[in-house]
Amino acid sequence: MHIRTVVEQLGYSPNEALVYLAALELGGSATTEIADKVKLPRTSVGLIIETLHKKGLMNTYLVRRRKVWVAENPEKLLITLHEREAALKVVLPQLQLLRRDTGAKPTIRAYSGVEEIKQVMADMIEAKHHLLAIVSWDDWVELLGRQFLDDFIETRQRHYLKIRMLAPRTKLSLSLKEKDREQMRVTQFLPEFATIKNSNFIYGNKVAIISLNKKRPTGVLIEDEDIHHTMEVLFESLWRESSGA
Repeated sequence: MHIRTVVEQLGYSPNEALVYLAALELGGSATTEIADKVKLPRTSVGLIIETLHKKGLMNTYLVRRRKVWVAENPEKLLITLHEREAALKVVLPQLQLLRRDTGAKPTIRAYSGVEEIKQVMADMIEAKHHLLAIVSWDDWVELLGRQFLDDFIETRQRHYLKIRMLAPRTKLSLSLKEKDREQMRVTQFLPEFATIKNSNFIYGNKVAIISLNKKRPTGVLIEDEDIHHTMEVLFESLWRESSGA
């Protein structure tokens, strides 16, 4: 998995991860030098550095009256993670008391924007169930980026999670199918009448429906056994109508 992606998953924004890693590589550096390294405006980098300083990931000192920034030891990331975990464990009993789970009605969560959509992908891994997917693969790559999807596939493999995927037949999806065996996947191509512009995932007792609107992608995650079963039946019906070549 890409180092920057790992840092982001610890709760830091993409630019915070970028600036921290650049400072780590440069050693003691001025804001201007870090800005040149990450190719972001100096003022923006200055604000990011101040944020990282407050979070304990950057420190500063003077060299001949020149302010120099240095990234903290990467072990600080692990320490911060343990501190957050300890804090959560303290309040977890109260959180459990607040939770009302009758088991009678579906749980529905909405997600908006690319970063929140990535949270849905993380939930698929955490659920630890094999996946069924109907995906507009070209649009999916454009939305999330090749690097993120490669990291997701790698993580899915490490957790031994298989996937059966239906996708429109395109150059990208044909190329993806060539790696089916090594990536624990079976890909089939949708019939011509089944034109899709979104992505759907069925796993555990959940269904994720994700709109790939470029301006504001939106996802809905439904946790309900009956809805999951219905979507599974529809998937299997469409699977029988699809082609593996």
